[in-house]
Amino acid sequence: MIRSSIARPSRPRPFGIVALIMAAASLIAACGNTTPPSPSATAVPSPSVTPVPSSAPPSPSAAAACVRDDLAVTGGPWGGAAGSRGSDILVENQGSATCLLPAGPTVAIVDQGGTVVLSSAPAQAGIGPELAAGGSIGFSLLVGNWCDQTVSFPLRIQLALASGGIDIDQLVIGTVDDLPPCNGPGQPATLQTTAWEPR
Repeated sequence: MIRSSIARPSRPRPFGIVALIMAAASLIAACGNTTPPSPSATAVPSPSVTPVPSSAPPSPSAAAACVRDDLAVTGGPWGGAAGSRGSDILVENQGSATCLLPAGPTVAIVDQGGTVVLSSAPAQAGIGPELAAGGSIGFSLLVGNWCDQTVSFPLRIQLALASGGIDIDQLVIGTVDDLPPCNGPGQPATLQTTAWEPR
């Protein structure tokens, strides 16, 4: 058999066809795409969170001010030190709910007629501690340099509240002997209290 000397056209290889198709597609896409490129997305900064300072004032308490019916206040016995007379005072909440005490203890010595004979420093401004139902708190008081011997006994000592004064039970100045000595004639007597203290 004689083979034909005429060369037959060779079939393109599959790889070449794929390459041609891809090149043509790229050319068409380049020529037909008139849409301008979209701007790149810009990251939007998230809002910064400002931390709350640790020294922020506390929110107002929902508790009501303590009244006389809520509290039992007791003191005594009297003790003496450096020419003064002092006592520790216990304040108990016998009510059914938490109540709010004054910012600091303020006390007064009252005679039989209800006249204030001597008082401690004026009441402090601001909010005092909350006293839970069944809870207790205390403070100490100190009386010094008593030179007035004309007072009418017995003298009562009262703790000031928003609703008025409440007598401190078991703490009465019954006689001159219960008063501190007069260490500075012509000088006023003194009455001091400490801050609220856990009891």
